[in-house]
Amino acid sequence: MVKLLWEELGLDENFRCSEIDDVYRKIRNKTPRVKKAWKVLRDKYYSEVYREYKSEEVLDRAGFIFDTLELNDMDYYNINLLTTPFDKLKKDVEYVKNPVVLLSTGGFNPIHEGHIKMMEEAKKVLTNDGYDVIGGYFSLSHEDYIATKPYYIKNQYERIDEARKYLKASDWLMVDPFESVYVKTIVNFTDVVERLEQYLQKHVDKRIRVAYVFGGDNVEFMYCFKRKGLAVCLNRNGYNEKFLDTKKQASEGMYFIDNSDDTSELSSRDIRKQTIKEKEAKKYNGIYLVRNEGLRPFEHYVTEDNVGKLLMLQREFLNKLVKLLSDTFEGKVPVKVLDIEGQLKEAEECLSGKKTINLDSYFKGTYNLEVSRLFSISSYQDKYIDLVGRLGHESIREQVSKIDKGHYILVDDDSVTGRTLKSVREKLPLDVIIDDTYILANKMNDEVFDVVDLRDFVIGASNSGLVVQLPNKEILRVPYVMPYVNLTTRASIEPSKEREFTIKIWEMNKEFYTQLNSNLKLKDADESFRRLMNYIGFDDETKIIDICEWHICKLQLSEEKLPKTEVFSNGKRI
Repeated sequence: MVKLLWEELGLDENFRCSEIDDVYRKIRNKTPRVKKAWKVLRDKYYSEVYREYKSEEVLDRAGFIFDTLELNDMDYYNINLLTTPFDKLKKDVEYVKNPVVLLSTGGFNPIHEGHIKMMEEAKKVLTNDGYDVIGGYFSLSHEDYIATKPYYIKNQYERIDEARKYLKASDWLMVDPFESVYVKTIVNFTDVVERLEQYLQKHVDKRIRVAYVFGGDNVEFMYCFKRKGLAVCLNRNGYNEKFLDTKKQASEGMYFIDNSDDTSELSSRDIRKQTIKEKEAKKYNGIYLVRNEGLRPFEHYVTEDNVGKLLMLQREFLNKLVKLLSDTFEGKVPVKVLDIEGQLKEAEECLSGKKTINLDSYFKGTYNLEVSRLFSISSYQDKYIDLVGRLGHESIREQVSKIDKGHYILVDDDSVTGRTLKSVREKLPLDVIIDDTYILANKMNDEVFDVVDLRDFVIGASNSGLVVQLPNKEILRVPYVMPYVNLTTRASIEPSKEREFTIKIWEMNKEFYTQLNSNLKLKDADESFRRLMNYIGFDDETKIIDICEWHICKLQLSEEKLPKTEVFSNGKRI
């Protein structure tokens, strides 16, 4: 007679999920069936399905996937790594009585109006029952799953980018990249639910619950929610009998929506048939500029005896970045270095004797407005959410109030859309008149494709990185690496090349600090980077090279490269 799964682990029906890992760890002969028992019983949802029905056949119908992850992979939830955006969550969640976030998983290849309708219907049902829906996420399936499908064309990075673009118009729906980018293989949808709930409870509000939303073709997933959790199933045409049969099992927290709207007939498959075509070649016009600020961003590292060494390492990092960008663009975009000293000298000569209002970090004008564009961390970041005073400086309102009336030239380092310059103009007093603008990057003879600053890619450098708002509303700067910065929108890196580019940047930083001083600690770095890492969970005494290695490991999805000296926060490894 086949043993029940808990018997395979030497337990009885009263087992607790929290003890399963320790029990499994002590078992020497880890047969496939023992491993399956471990996988099922450690899962807070599927363990309840099995406890209720004592049937592996019901587990399969409820969608259980026997993944290949081992014990040393079980910290893949990565709730310390800020991979999932927060920007569209309802503000002031602390004042909401019963906060709930919606989550739907699937191929979404592509995402379409039917998916949006499904989430909106779920939001309506839960709201009517007393829940406060503060946001929603689509989690795109892992590459290992999508790659088995005949319609596989785009990799996970392209699919995520496409979904983010589609959801730009929504004020509450976002893409959660965790499942498709930050785990090694296919995982159960229950893992995605559990991880998102833990993540949001840690970073936003400990009361947040995640409600799983799905279509009637997967109605038997609802078995997972018979004893715990929240779930909403929207019926789809062709699945009515199974839908009604499963609905008989309904209990608290299980919501069934009889959908009569024709959007239920929409499918990603049909849309693919209508729109499938060869991918258009991306057009690269102009040159890619890298501003070289010299040692300005490294002044806090300068000592009497290391200036030469620091200059050499800075130059090496610059050369590596130029090569990395050139390789990333496959030679289709010329990458040139723009030395800031020559740029500033030319600007000073051209603007000598003229009254200027300056926005650049290094140029000095008649008035210098310390202004930053504010973004949400780990979000799409195609547009800034606000224009704020630069960190450590007065508000923009206070700064502009000190500008004397008159005519001025507005100076900035670069301008792609012109939105920042327009916003600054709008904030100036009526008697402060801008006659012209001077863009430092525009003085190149060539057309400019994009401009980046070297310092933004060096962790711990001063005044470096994108200005972002954390979920706790703290404002700081983050380096130009995923998941903190979207390199597609902020640095024109193709979505499919973001991860590899980021890993290389972390490796370059690790080598930079290893050669500069391998004993440098987080407390020695720029204040903004220190605060970011503190938020994630690193102590000030953590070596910077270990922080680099931690990020490399998370991005490579490998525990094997963790530093021998493990990093701890509150007694737990992060």
